[in-house]
Amino acid sequence: MRERREGALAAVVVVVLLAFAVGSWLWTRRAEPRTREAEWWAQGGWRVNAVVATGKPVLLTYDLWTSAPSAPDTLDLDPVPAGSFEVIQSDLTHEVDVEHGASYQLSRLTLSVRFLRSYRDERIGFRVHAGLWKRILPYGRVTCRVIPQSVSWLSVSFASDEIQEPVVMRENPVALKLRDATKEPVRILGLWQAGDDGIAGVRAWIPGPRGALERDPLPVTVKPGQTVILEYMIEPHPGTVEQGLVFEPALALAAGQHKGFEVMPPVVIERTFLPWQAHEAPGVVQFVGAVPS
Repeated sequence: MRERREGALAAVVVVVLLAFAVGSWLWTRRAEPRTREAEWWAQGGWRVNAVVATGKPVLLTYDLWTSAPSAPDTLDLDPVPAGSFEVIQSDLTHEVDVEHGASYQLSRLTLSVRFLRSYRDERIGFRVHAGLWKRILPYGRVTCRVIPQSVSWLSVSFASDEIQEPVVMRENPVALKLRDATKEPVRILGLWQAGDDGIAGVRAWIPGPRGALERDPLPVTVKPGQTVILEYMIEPHPGTVEQGLVFEPALALAAGQHKGFEVMPPVVIERTFLPWQAHEAPGVVQFVGAVPS
C-alpha cells in the first residue's frame, strides 16, 4: 500500500511539473512579439568620387524599402569593412508610397561619413541592424582622395538660389557661384577630382568692362569681392553608375605666392528606384526580413 501511495504521489508530481513547464512555455510564447516576414530592398549600387579634407565628412544617402505595414523607428549602421571609415551622424526619415493598393515603406538614411584614408575604387557597405534582423548590405564603390586641408578663399554656392546643398540632379551640368572672399586676387587653375570621370565644358563667366558676363576657359583670375560663375559637365564612364554618383571635386587655386585646393559642394546624381517596378535594378539587393506582425 505504501509503495502504491508513493507511486501515485510521484505521478502527481510529474503531472504538475509538466503542467508548469507547458504553462511557462505558453506564457513565454505569449510574451514574445509576434513576427512575420516581408520583402526588403536595399538601394546599393552607389559610386563615390570625392576629394575630402582630413577630418571632414562626406554626405551619403542610403535607401531601404519594405513591403511591411510599418518601417523601423531606428536603424543602426556599422562600417564594412570594420574600421575603414566612420559614420559620424545618421538621420532617418520615412515615406509611404501606395501602388496598386499595396503600400511600401521607405526608410531614407542621410549619413555623414568620414573616410580615414584615400581609396581607389574600393567596395564598402554597412552592417544594418533593424531590430528584428541584422544584415550586411553593400553601398557601392569609393574613390576618395584625402588632402591635408581645404582652403577657404572662395565663397561657394550653387548658381541657382532654389537649390540647396547637396543638390540632387537628374542631369549632369553643374553651375557654381564663386566669390573672392579674400583681399587679393585668386586665380582658378583648374578642377581636380579623385577619380577619372569625364569632366567637360569647364568654363567661367566673368563680369566684363560693361557688366556683361564674358565666357573664359580656365585659368581665370577672380578679383577681391568679385563673383564669377563656374560651369562644367560631369560625364561618368558608361556602366559605372548603377544607382547613384556622389561627385565632390576641388578647385586648384593660387593666391599670391600660395597654392591650395578648395573642396567644392557635392553633386549627387541619383536614379529613381521604385520597389514595384517590373524590371530589375542593378545594384539593388532584395531580401526577406522579419517585421512585427
